[in-house]
Amino acid sequence: MRLLISLLILTSVLKVSFGQPIETNHPDTLKSPTNNFSVKFSNFGGKHPMQISNGDTVDAGTDGRAGLTATIYYGNDSLIIENTNFPYFQVHYIAIKSPNGLGIYRLHFNNVSASFSQDYMNKHSGKAEILVPEVYELANMLLILSPSGQKAKNMDKQSDYYKKVMSHFTPFLKHPVFKSLDFPDSLFFKNYYDFRENSFCFIFEKDKIVRPGPYYFVMGGEETAYSGLFKRLIPEIEDFAKVSEFRSFYKSNSDFYQQLIEREGQLLPLKNMCTWIEKQFPKIRFNSYKVVFSPIIRSTHSTQRFASLDTSRRWFNETIMFVSGPSDYDRNGKLTEKQREGLLSGIVFTEIDHNYVNPTSDDYAFTIDSVFSNRALWTLSLGDKSFYSSAISVFNEYMTHALFSLYVLDNFETAEANFLIEQRESLMVEGRGFSKFKEFNQMLVTLRNSNKLLPVASLYPLILNWCKKQ
Repeated sequence: MRLLISLLILTSVLKVSFGQPIETNHPDTLKSPTNNFSVKFSNFGGKHPMQISNGDTVDAGTDGRAGLTATIYYGNDSLIIENTNFPYFQVHYIAIKSPNGLGIYRLHFNNVSASFSQDYMNKHSGKAEILVPEVYELANMLLILSPSGQKAKNMDKQSDYYKKVMSHFTPFLKHPVFKSLDFPDSLFFKNYYDFRENSFCFIFEKDKIVRPGPYYFVMGGEETAYSGLFKRLIPEIEDFAKVSEFRSFYKSNSDFYQQLIEREGQLLPLKNMCTWIEKQFPKIRFNSYKVVFSPIIRSTHSTQRFASLDTSRRWFNETIMFVSGPSDYDRNGKLTEKQREGLLSGIVFTEIDHNYVNPTSDDYAFTIDSVFSNRALWTLSLGDKSFYSSAISVFNEYMTHALFSLYVLDNFETAEANFLIEQRESLMVEGRGFSKFKEFNQMLVTLRNSNKLLPVASLYPLILNWCKKQ
């Protein structure tokens, strides 16, 4: 009987998807004079000892990285295995014969969604950036120009920028790429997010769209890992960009994008939000924050997390929020500047705080599942069911949006805070069908006021106790 023993797994748990794996059986049997061998990964110091037992398989690996090697030491000999399939999954089966008998070493380099170099980590640590990336903007333009996008309501079709996009690109609407972007209504959002988010990994090199890292995959399931819709359509997208002179269009609007970035920065006190959240969830830390937006996006937002180990074996954590720009709120002449700040901040805040709320919720998963499994009690929205199908996903939506109420109470004047809380409660109950959100929200505010010295992470048992009584 072969026993699988995991001795050393230095791996990120943020993305689990297996695209284009390679499995190799080493042609030779290694012969060790002892019952032990060791392995050293080139990005870490020190050897890791392992034991050989007859008929057993020893499993040890790490996240893949460009140029990574693993050196296996057995007696006075050694064997070097290179990570040649990066960023995809790679595994080697190596037979090792010892006085104890014949064992197998399963060496694996895990697939990764991102891989940050030490130089990248040094440059971006402590940074909060706002971006309108070129290829990402191309993806958003293709979506809004597509047959599906023209029917969709989640993109901004009221702006002067949209009129410029339509004026420039309408002559190219018969391009073959748009046949591939005509989805059934039931599949629109799945394809929309897949196409939009994964485009973030790519840049232009002259007329070619390439994926140089540090990002390799943003979202999707195992069946689309590393080969999502955007990647599959790159030849058509490159051709569209060339014939439509997209790069010239993007360059001609660079001042406009920069103005929006500066305006987004004015309305988003990003570092203040992150500092406040980290105080409420003291066990969770991110080293880098990025806000990525397009002038075309309106109401479809998401957040993603990435991580790499540095040379000291400490995690470098980055979170990216894909959100809308400031135009919607700037067009509303009835809003004050602070109200605009609060409304736009709410969009980004409720994406950032998922990175803190969700992992904390996992510690209370059993209780949350027992309380929120009765979906009909907590949400009336059938439309949200595909996105929030589990009990814990429903609770996380309640918690992330209620957390924003606590933030505005700490950072806005009373009248402004009350306005923003009323807007949030209306959005969640009337707009999204989270039927008990107002009561949940007010209870969390009450619990916070009664426990001023506790971080929000410590209020979980109290708010869940209230939920049980519902």
